[in-house]
Amino acid sequence: MRARIFTVLCLLAGCAPVEYLPMVEEAPPAKQGMLPAGQQKASFPTYPQGLLDAALAACDNPGQTPRRPAPDTVICETLPTPDAAAALILRFDGTVDALPLFVISFQARPQGTAYIVTADSYVTVPQLDGTIRQVRLVDSGVGSSMTGLLTAAGGTPVQNAPGRTP
Repeated sequence: MRARIFTVLCLLAGCAPVEYLPMVEEAPPAKQGMLPAGQQKASFPTYPQGLLDAALAACDNPGQTPRRPAPDTVICETLPTPDAAAALILRFDGTVDALPLFVISFQARPQGTAYIVTADSYVTVPQLDGTIRQVRLVDSGVGSSMTGLLTAAGGTPVQNAPGRTP
């Protein structure tokens, strides 16, 4: 089971969506009560230590920075290729003083007797005014990969519906 989780994480970490970026399309804002593009949630019967550890270990390619800002949170930031960075900066009014980053994160939170893991993927684009713009891209492949990863790790996908917040 752990080997399968690690393999899927390695694939996700190693395949930052960089080659098709000149034609990126920003996802529309999420409808009320729905998950935003790039975000998946799953319920785990026990604390998902193996998933969090594997996510941290998988973030070891050149240009990647692993972070663990809290015990229940793992973040992997990946620098895009120069062409992809240029496309993101131009498309989303960024600055060349700080580069965009592809971000994949996992956060575990207790809910009742289970744990809800939120897997998220987005791009951060530093702006001229010093703020950071979070861009959610339209890419169903990443979403289905994240769902597959959470399921392989022992989770049950959680679907938001209007009026329901996991």
